[in-house]
Amino acid sequence: MGFDAVVSAMPTVAGLMTNVGPPVVGQLDSGVATELSGPLRGLVSFVLVLVAGALVLRMRRNYVNESIDAISDSPAMAVFYGIAGYVIVGIVGLYGATTLARLSVAGGVFVRVAILISSAFVLVLTSFGFLVVGTLLTDIFGSRRPTYGLLIGAFLSAVSWILLSPAGSIVSSLAIAAFGIGGSARIWIHSERTVETELDGR
Repeated sequence: MGFDAVVSAMPTVAGLMTNVGPPVVGQLDSGVATELSGPLRGLVSFVLVLVAGALVLRMRRNYVNESIDAISDSPAMAVFYGIAGYVIVGIVGLYGATTLARLSVAGGVFVRVAILISSAFVLVLTSFGFLVVGTLLTDIFGSRRPTYGLLIGAFLSAVSWILLSPAGSIVSSLAIAAFGIGGSARIWIHSERTVETELDGR
């Protein structure tokens, strides 16, 4: 889905939220994180980031270098592009969930599946952000080592969950991850715009 297509879908998503927001929100359980102790939340975060980040390293290792290079070109804008990336993912996920929620008997099941898939994608995206930030730190203080960067990123995610409240941990984790994915998000957004501009020119 292109950037313009996501933007054009926003009014539709807003309308769907008005009608079917409660069924979708009702599928979420927000109390899971608050029931765990700080150290346990940190351990869970460390393991999740480590596993998802290792998956990214195995399948798309070159994305890490591309994202770091893009961040280096415009570090001040990285967080904003990263937030834009999260917003786009959120819109797509919400659009899918609210559309499925309009189905009859099986709507609730489909919504749970959509939420599960969206959550997994956000986990991978966030882990990628921590992986990039950790690798960027190894690049600053020595040579670029994505494997060590993954350990550093997972450690950073764990520390935020240990030291901060659940709400503060979520905000800080998303801020760090947004910076990490900002480079890739900038490449994607501008590549989408470039392709659409070239097609319009024809």
